[in-house]
Amino acid sequence: MSDVKIIDALGQEVNLNKDEFSLVQVDKKIHDVEFETKPTTFVKDAFRRFCKNKASVVGAIIILIIMLSAIFVPIISPYQIEGSRPYEKLLVPKLFEQGSGFWDGTKTYKAQPYDSTTGMPSSTNFKKDCIIEVKNVRQEGGIMVCDFVYDEYKSVYGLNEQLVALYDMERYVANGWCTYTYDTTTGEVTFEKLSDECPVEEVTSCDFTGSANAIVTYYKYLGYDEMPKFIFGTDGLGRDCLKFSLNGLRYSFVFAILIAAICFSFGLVWGAVSGYFGGNVDLFMERFKDILGGIPLVVMVTLFRLNFGDSLFVFGCALCITGWMGTSSITRTQFYRFKGREYVLASRTLGSSDKRLIFRHILPNALGTIVTSSVLMIPSLIFTEASLSYLGLGLEGSKSFGAVLSNNQQYIGSYPALIAFPAVIISLLMISFNLFGNGLRDALNPSLKGSE
Repeated sequence: MSDVKIIDALGQEVNLNKDEFSLVQVDKKIHDVEFETKPTTFVKDAFRRFCKNKASVVGAIIILIIMLSAIFVPIISPYQIEGSRPYEKLLVPKLFEQGSGFWDGTKTYKAQPYDSTTGMPSSTNFKKDCIIEVKNVRQEGGIMVCDFVYDEYKSVYGLNEQLVALYDMERYVANGWCTYTYDTTTGEVTFEKLSDECPVEEVTSCDFTGSANAIVTYYKYLGYDEMPKFIFGTDGLGRDCLKFSLNGLRYSFVFAILIAAICFSFGLVWGAVSGYFGGNVDLFMERFKDILGGIPLVVMVTLFRLNFGDSLFVFGCALCITGWMGTSSITRTQFYRFKGREYVLASRTLGSSDKRLIFRHILPNALGTIVTSSVLMIPSLIFTEASLSYLGLGLEGSKSFGAVLSNNQQYIGSYPALIAFPAVIISLLMISFNLFGNGLRDALNPSLKGSE
């Protein structure tokens, strides 16, 4: 190679000698390198990216736990939520055994009249053997008062006087739990307990039908195998708050998912058409939406109930009238964002139809943000139904989650657990769905495909 003369940018002559150059690769072969990453699909890649978002995974786990609880707890729980049981009403929460001092089914009564001779409260409304501790004896207004800790569950489910029907006594005898004979003319009876399964402890007399005036272990008499534990207490009708709330949540879940699917589908189509075509089409559709959206939800639900009656279908229609607008607005914004991109213009130049452009090119790229809004629609509908029911505008006599809150609102001061537990559930749902939706938005974003 001979010397080469060139002129640089300043117009000066530069001599290049072949000895100043060397080959970068002499013996090494140059070829394409195989990709180290494994081939994947959009769904697998989205799932992998979703799992890397720890907050979203926690939110998904909480949602799953609550949904499974709403499905299976009402089935597994032995406690009944149908009808009314006044003898079990307004029991305090109990999780641990009596004596633990916390969540043990005891209640502290304050400023009760005190009998100094017996060292116990003087009121006859309380069973003496159920009083665990008397404390803070003092004088108020010229009378002696005290505070005491009372075992609510022992009072209800322990030994109680009860008129046991003759057919129940005959059933106990047939089961081999006891022996029982009676004389209806004299009222004399003979009774012997043969098994611990027998709820009757003692029989004092009988009436003219043969029914026994007895001392019974009440939880056995009610059919329980052991003394019940209502983790969040019972409501004013004696229903287990945990089972009744989760049973209502199950109804609300189904209702919210159905309404959300309808609102999402309609809002997606409306926003896609409005955002894609623009111009006068967009102007007309947006003005119509503004007029409809100006009607408050409470007014809408009230008008529907007054004109079409109080039913699940009417209540659902009232929520659907304006429920699609959030999805529509987000979809419209995303279509305005993507419809002018180069890949859309290239596809249109190649002859793609409007349908193909919408569903194959624009919508998949906007799906992440839209799905986030649709996921958040479910807890929003549950919250809306609960709020309207709390205000008395929900479904009267229904078993929904809002009906639970509506029925228990009168006890918010005296028995706060009846409101606290449903409130915690709905708060967890809102937070968890928010985290879950944010994770879905990032996972379904095509621009992040293959990113770490």
